[in-house]
Amino acid sequence: MSSAKTRIRSAPRNGGKSQSAIANPQSAIGLVVAGLLVTVAVYIAHCIYFWAYVNDDAYITFRYSRFLAMGRGPYFNIGEQVEGYTNFLLMLLVTPIIALFGESNAAPFAKGLGIAGGALAIGAIGALVWRIGRATADSPLRSGVAAILAAALVAVFPAYALNSTSGLETMLLAGEISLGLLLGHLFMESGRWRGAGIAFACAALTRPEGILFFAIYWLAQLVAQRPALRSFRIPNSPFRIHLFDALIVTVVFAAHLVFRLIAYDGEWLPNTYYAKAGGFWKVAAASYIGHGALRPFFDIYGIGAGIGVVGWILSGATRRASLPLFCIAAAGALLPFVTGTDWMLGWRLLMPFLPVIAGVVAIGWCRIATLLVRHPRWLGPPLVLLAVPLLWYLRSDDRAFFHDHIAMRARGYKTGHTALAQWLRSGAAKKGDTVALMDIGIVGYLCVDQTILDITGLTDRTIAKSTGEFMRKEYDTRYVLGRKPEFIVLVFGAPGNPDVPAPLGTRLKPWSTNDTRIWNDPDFRARYVRPRPVSPRAAYWTDNVAAQLGAERVFEHAHPGRYYLLAAFRRSD
Repeated sequence: MSSAKTRIRSAPRNGGKSQSAIANPQSAIGLVVAGLLVTVAVYIAHCIYFWAYVNDDAYITFRYSRFLAMGRGPYFNIGEQVEGYTNFLLMLLVTPIIALFGESNAAPFAKGLGIAGGALAIGAIGALVWRIGRATADSPLRSGVAAILAAALVAVFPAYALNSTSGLETMLLAGEISLGLLLGHLFMESGRWRGAGIAFACAALTRPEGILFFAIYWLAQLVAQRPALRSFRIPNSPFRIHLFDALIVTVVFAAHLVFRLIAYDGEWLPNTYYAKAGGFWKVAAASYIGHGALRPFFDIYGIGAGIGVVGWILSGATRRASLPLFCIAAAGALLPFVTGTDWMLGWRLLMPFLPVIAGVVAIGWCRIATLLVRHPRWLGPPLVLLAVPLLWYLRSDDRAFFHDHIAMRARGYKTGHTALAQWLRSGAAKKGDTVALMDIGIVGYLCVDQTILDITGLTDRTIAKSTGEFMRKEYDTRYVLGRKPEFIVLVFGAPGNPDVPAPLGTRLKPWSTNDTRIWNDPDFRARYVRPRPVSPRAAYWTDNVAAQLGAERVFEHAHPGRYYLLAAFRRSD
């Protein structure tokens, strides 16, 4: 049987080129490698610019890791077998870091892992686009430009770098999926197994939807390379190796599922699925996709991305070889219609797939440029690279907004959530006390001797399975009050400048529906609220806010354009 490599290279030539035209593409390899290295360097510098980004939800995973490192098992609270995270592999990877180097190193490690995953995705997609061009007899120039363009389109998009430093699994997933696509293509070129199944198995452990994207990749490979996959009986045939990848992913996925069923009371899905079912209520999927998946290519209406898709369709043999790339790009871009959206800055759910989408767009733009600029023939693809500095400039406002926003929020996490956690664990809360609140990440991670009751339901099964959208769960507030938490922390807010004290008399409102319902509960008012006269001698302005609200303490979390206050109410009996 002829090899897979022979079959790929025997595909129809783009533009009638002969095989001899690409027989020695070595002259372009140095340019591609240099271009990708520069692009990765730009991306890393971009990440350093956003290093201050702190995502409170990352610390939810870190608490699971910390409990595991302490010998308490992969749980958020002792005695509660609830899977309140969706990043199993990240939870495992952080565990030894905490055990060996202490609690303060979890976030820096996770941030570094995110940057490494993001860089891997950029490099893998660039290499994949280059290899696809070589395997389908495309010109070295166009393949090289498309490879550098795909990487650069990702590197200059601020939200991609921002999500790389969040401490979440976002870019770890991006690296795994992009690497899996590259290894899968290398397998089809050479006929030898390259480990795509391992990369996709890691993706399945990193996010629940990882198994879905492996299935999409696997089916797309069958369609794209069906001539090379027809033979099953010949030893080491491409189809047998393709099945081997499927076996690896299936075994890993099944093992993780068995672990979930045993460790988390027979639940088939993470608890966060039920808590977030329907997505975040403020953001529509179409708008989310427009800003996160289409705007990186000039506009939220999809014109730039649409031109890329048209060019991809016209790319002949390149289209067939890159079909898995296109299918994952399309599925990733449309994912929020299935899973819903979220509240986090920078369209987090779409960022793992941005490199893949960029690969399709880069192939398409270079093809369109070749058709439009025929004399001289070599000029078209290099002209497309001018889009990169233009997109960097066009995203300047986003870059500045993200930077200012996260700088303020990072400061707020120190004066708000971290200060609250330090107050609780320094003696305000006793070992075994229950603390009920919404922002459970940092507080939960630092207060490991307290039980943390999540009023949004991420780590609480009863609240998660209540009716209603995330942050609007319609559970009976007597469930929270019946747990007799020693502290209930509610968030209050009002429009204003968080850099200056809120004027006396500022009308503060509960932040979320959950906060509002607890605040209005008569039993909460009777047992937790103790108003006091304001004092002109108060040490800080939040002390008077605490007196007005009847809270034990109020902690200030800076939020752009608003006051965001954490009011800790202590139980009175």
